[in-house]
Amino acid sequence: MSQFSDFCASYFKRYFDLHPTDAIYYGIAGYDHLLNDYSDAAYLAEKAFVEESLNTLRQIPTGDLSADETIDHALLQGKLTIQNYEHNKQDYRLKWPDTYVPTDAIYILTVRETNDLPGNLLSRLNRIPAVIEQGITNLGRKDANPPKLWTENAIEGANGGITFLDSLPEHPKVAAGVPDKAALHSAIDKAKSAIQDYVAFIERDLLPRSSGIYAVGTEHFNLLLKQKHFLDYNADSLLALGEELFAKTKRELQALAQELAPGRGIEEAARKIQEHHPSSDDLLSAYDKAMKAAREFVRANKLVTFPAKEELHVVNTPVFRRHEIPFAAYMSPSPKDPNQVGYYYVTPAADGDLLREHNWVGLENTSVHESYPGHHLQFSIANCTAAAATLPRLMNESSVFYEGWALYCEQLMQEQGFLKSKEHRFVMLKDRLWRALRIIIDVKTQTGRLSYDEAADLMTRELHFPRAQACGDLNWYSQSPAVPMGYALGWSIINRLREQERQRLGSKFDLCEFHDKLLSAGSISLPLVERRHFSRQVA
Repeated sequence: MSQFSDFCASYFKRYFDLHPTDAIYYGIAGYDHLLNDYSDAAYLAEKAFVEESLNTLRQIPTGDLSADETIDHALLQGKLTIQNYEHNKQDYRLKWPDTYVPTDAIYILTVRETNDLPGNLLSRLNRIPAVIEQGITNLGRKDANPPKLWTENAIEGANGGITFLDSLPEHPKVAAGVPDKAALHSAIDKAKSAIQDYVAFIERDLLPRSSGIYAVGTEHFNLLLKQKHFLDYNADSLLALGEELFAKTKRELQALAQELAPGRGIEEAARKIQEHHPSSDDLLSAYDKAMKAAREFVRANKLVTFPAKEELHVVNTPVFRRHEIPFAAYMSPSPKDPNQVGYYYVTPAADGDLLREHNWVGLENTSVHESYPGHHLQFSIANCTAAAATLPRLMNESSVFYEGWALYCEQLMQEQGFLKSKEHRFVMLKDRLWRALRIIIDVKTQTGRLSYDEAADLMTRELHFPRAQACGDLNWYSQSPAVPMGYALGWSIINRLREQERQRLGSKFDLCEFHDKLLSAGSISLPLVERRHFSRQVA
């Protein structure tokens, strides 16, 4: 083994020891019974581990590494550089109140393979009260000051977690796989009681004094652009690109709206499309049908080479995630899953405004984005490609690629004739406008130039979103700096790269080969993919 391989083996063993709930997402066994430790001792150990790992990694010579190892080295060094910066900046335990309600760690056991479902499930449920107690202790400190928005979201997420736990015994996998029903109900009751105590603490103590700022600031934002996404952009140049893309897309959308609703503008053209939608009872079946049609089209037209096995299940969004997923989302398969089973989440529509956003044209466009040839196919291919399925790559995905690819797929499926109506093009442009606006909002909110309410006003004015949808989007933007900007930026890079390859290869250019090569590196930084697999080295 090389020095770098030895480092990776040691690093990831220690990483999962410190972050056991992450392990199941990457197919790492031995941790499914544990929850993360948020004590002072564990946090100090984590800080020391990051600093020590970064110093060690910097001493490893890169000259003898293979091309793929060089990328893995860069990804790990970027990740550790960011983590070290963030540890020196603030203690995340005092700012993120939703950290301490590990509903995700319970839910994941119901959708991923685990070696001992009853044992692991009961173990994690029984550990929830101790984690909650750590949360109350940490957030009870005088210097704990989350943003009010995050505290409010934590209350909503915690209450959703209680609802999820109420339904857990009826989950088919749990009902069939956990024989000791008395132990299960006892563990659930104790976990629910602890979460209820936590909600009471938040409402009584934490919420009134929550006045923190979620904006990370220009220095931090630029660090993410450079060390996570490996871009040459900074906040200002990225903002300029976002404004340019937004203006261009809006002009195209206005011209098409004039064709669809002469003299009545974008809002009226959108309203006409939104009038036609499935009923709330038929929502899942409508998305399932659209997903399967997209899959068949991609396969029949040989747009991307499929992995040997993959499956996608359309399901309701878990109740504890619905406050941050207004419409649809995706959860990728485990890298070790031989069948590559992913989940396409659809959030039940609570009112008429939200149901109209699930219109037929829109859900067909969304299904291309989330399923085929979008997220599901992309992540399944990465999991089945040896160079792409290393832990440094799986754990350092870039939204510039995975979201840029999905947005590009909307365009691709129009070009290929699957989404072929003017209404489909209108929805594609409207969604692209939304993603271009995300660049603007991401940069401006995270660098302190735009408030949450100003951003919500901007989205309702420019995109004609219901306020609830705008706020649902902004809730996750606030906790994901330099992620929302990835959609439109990645789309623009992929289009530039495709045209570059088309001109370079001429008549030898093959669209499927281009897509296969693009996806072969995993869902990591696009500039690193370009450097590895294409002729030009550009960020």
